[in-house]
Amino acid sequence: MSNERTLLCERLRRSPSNYSVDGSLPVIAFGDLWKATVATVGLNPSLQEYLDKDGRELDGPKRRFETLKSLGAVSRDSLSDDQCERALETMRCYFQPEKPVYAWFRGLDRVLKGMGFEYEAGTAAHLDLVQEATDPTWSTLQSQDAQAIKSLKDSDLPFLKSQIESFGLKALLCNGRTVFDETMALVRGSAIETVEFGPRRLKVTFGTAGLGMKKLSVFGWNMPLARAGLTKQQDNELGELLAARL
Repeated sequence: MSNERTLLCERLRRSPSNYSVDGSLPVIAFGDLWKATVATVGLNPSLQEYLDKDGRELDGPKRRFETLKSLGAVSRDSLSDDQCERALETMRCYFQPEKPVYAWFRGLDRVLKGMGFEYEAGTAAHLDLVQEATDPTWSTLQSQDAQAIKSLKDSDLPFLKSQIESFGLKALLCNGRTVFDETMALVRGSAIETVEFGPRRLKVTFGTAGLGMKKLSVFGWNMPLARAGLTKQQDNELGELLAARL
């Protein structure tokens, strides 16, 4: 097994947090991280990636990721290499046309297309600060148990850094102020310029970072894209603006 695969399988086998969705696996990546050169970055996977509105595990054609149940595993630490491979392959195929992709990605996909990249084509993938889907959600957990959020980040940010270092990523798009600040600190990035964009004066920051021999462009904005009030055309135009800074 390659060093990359070993790294990913070790993460899959790590014990869940107290707030991880029951039976879920950590989402290593949404899409083809092995092929992608650009990654969007968010807070953590939505619990809707694993559960329906009634809190039942998604199954059949509605399933988005493998779970302990779907793999026939009793616990994360019991996952075989083959079960890990199956889980990773399902993550890799997340954006394929027949899959029920979470609507949260639509705006980001339009930005990526404006840059000349695309989730479905495998030239872009999505990563998170924290790989665990939590129940309750991040925002609720932040108000109920802020220490749990800190523990999740302390546990998972080093893994995100290892992903950025190990795979062929050249640019990161950080969706929101918290994500941008945490990512910039993680990669020791430097902000170059901030400009306003769109009807709500979205503040878009252009930055750069170096991890060893790797040079990265790091872009981010001050609120989640879904709250920025951009039209579909403006999503594309934002991507064109970012492309000019690559």
